[in-house]
Amino acid sequence: MRTVAITNLKGGVGKTTTTVNLGAGLSLKGLRVLLVDVDAQGNLATALGVRPKRTLYEVLVDGKAADQCIVEARPNLDLLAADDTLMSAQPLITQRPDWAHLLTRALKPLSSRYDVALIDCSASLSVMNINALMATRDVLTPTVVEPLALRGIELLERQLQRIGSGSIRCIVPTMFDGRQRQANDLLASLRGQYGRIVTEPIRVNVRLSEAPAVGRTIYEHDPRSRGALDYAQLVEHVATMFDLRPSLSAVMTTTPAPRERARYDLPSSQATAYTDRGFSQNGAAQGSPEAPLFQGTTHEPCPSCKQPLEQTVLAGYRIRYCNHCHYKRQELVQGVRR
Repeated sequence: MRTVAITNLKGGVGKTTTTVNLGAGLSLKGLRVLLVDVDAQGNLATALGVRPKRTLYEVLVDGKAADQCIVEARPNLDLLAADDTLMSAQPLITQRPDWAHLLTRALKPLSSRYDVALIDCSASLSVMNINALMATRDVLTPTVVEPLALRGIELLERQLQRIGSGSIRCIVPTMFDGRQRQANDLLASLRGQYGRIVTEPIRVNVRLSEAPAVGRTIYEHDPRSRGALDYAQLVEHVATMFDLRPSLSAVMTTTPAPRERARYDLPSSQATAYTDRGFSQNGAAQGSPEAPLFQGTTHEPCPSCKQPLEQTVLAGYRIRYCNHCHYKRQELVQGVRR
């Protein structure tokens, strides 16, 4: 199981939005994904529209096995949720000599059940955030393209060096408005400082703020929106960077291990790739009109470097990209983008 902490010491930069939609996109590819919430606000459960009966508090304080507190949020997408009880847990946790490694030990028995775990952190170096960072070597940092937010990345780097765990592997510019000159200048400065770890930006999109209010991922709420397109592209980037590949058991329709099942309302089949029919090996829903006939290396040459383009389909988008010069092109498999 690859464990990735999603954090920034600046609040309001899209950490939970990124955790939900990155995790949902990876699950659509057939990966077995676990989302872990270490923020006492408990926004992951709200954003996914689930009401778990047990939370991370029971794992860290009461000593319950993590598997007993996991809720199935979507096919291939499970959640270890948090709520405000986590605030009272932190003083209790610090009384233990091994307090910084409690989450590491809690997640270890789950390592063979999931391909990737994404940990949603709060905007501070709290007891729980330190636990999250000690549980992983990989940090993904969403950031709005504003001066104070970019300073938060520098502070996070210093804190990671201080605790001696984890490194920033990916910086995701969020809420990007390309019409603003300052935003473009700061994005160029960010890329100049951090280079290739800066991904393509997630553009400003009202659909991204609407989706968690109704308990849906962006692929369920509006798969034709530019928010869905941008996160689909981020999913491909992260899957390639960490070499994440679905195991055969994840892409076949199987009976899940006994655990709490969440009650959630899925949109119509026209608005989501989640179905009761399971997933095909390319990550699209079986029987869905979005399922591609081909995925892999194409015969189409890259218009920039003439190397063969790769192709994949995610959440209703056909994405063609070049591994040599990083050319990318996305298009809807069907329908007209709104």
